[in-house]
Amino acid sequence: MSAALDEILAGHENLIEFSRQDARWQAHYEVVDANGAMFFAGESDFPAYNNGAFRTDDRVEPAEIIERAREFFSARKRGFSLWARALPVDDDLASAAADARLARVFDYPQLICRSRLADPKVADGCELRWVENARGMADYAEVCAQAYTTYGSPADATRSHFDTSRIDRFVGGQMHSVVAYDGDQPLACAQIMLSHGIAGLFWVGTVESARGRGLGEAVTRAVTNRAFDLGAPNVQLQASTMGEPIYRRIGYDELYRYVFFLSGP
Repeated sequence: MSAALDEILAGHENLIEFSRQDARWQAHYEVVDANGAMFFAGESDFPAYNNGAFRTDDRVEPAEIIERAREFFSARKRGFSLWARALPVDDDLASAAADARLARVFDYPQLICRSRLADPKVADGCELRWVENARGMADYAEVCAQAYTTYGSPADATRSHFDTSRIDRFVGGQMHSVVAYDGDQPLACAQIMLSHGIAGLFWVGTVESARGRGLGEAVTRAVTNRAFDLGAPNVQLQASTMGEPIYRRIGYDELYRYVFFLSGP
C-alpha cells in the first residue's frame, strides 16, 4: 500500500474511532459494531453528529448498511448521519445513499498536516489551558455549544456530547484538549485523538463574540503540535467552511473529501 493510501485509511479509521469515543462521553449512548457497520446513538436525537452510521467493511453492500441503519434509528425514532469518502471505494455507498433519498448536506475536505507548526501566539490577555478536570470539560462543552450553532446544531445537542461524569474518558490517554481563555471566560477550543497511528483533530470552535482574534488558530496550532510531540506522523481533520481557510494557511493540505448525508427520523 502506498504512503498516501496508508494516510487515507488511517484518517478514515480515526474518524470512525472518534465517533465511537465521542458517543461514550455522553450520559446515555449506544454503540453497535457488527457485520461491517457501526451505529452510534447519543444523548440527543439531533441527527447530525449525535446519531450516525459508518460502513466499517468496504465489502458489505451499501444498501444493506442503509437498511440496517434505518431499522436501528427508526426503532429509536431518530434520524441519522452517514459519511462517505469521495473516493472510488465509497462510490457505491454514495450512490446507494442518493437512491435511498438521503439528503446530501455537506462536502468536507479531509486535510492533513505532516510536520510541526510554529508555536501558537495568543491574543493579549488570553491564555491556553489543557483540559485536566471536569471544570475544563464543562468549559470545553460550552465553547462548542455556542460555536456550533453557526452550523445549525442546537446548543443543547452539542452540549450533550460532554457529560462531565465521563471525564475519565475525555482526559489523558488518546485524548488531548485545550481551551483558550480570556481571564476565566472560555472562548475557543480544539482537541486531538490518537488512534490508528495518527492524530485526528476534532471539535474546534470559537464563540462568535471572540472570532477574529486568532484564538481558533492558536488552539489548532497547540493541539497539532501536541500530536507531533507525542509521536504522530501526521494530523488529519474534516474541515468546516469557516475553519478550512485557517487550516490551509497554517500548513494543512487536502488529502481527500467526505460527503455527509442525513436521513430524517
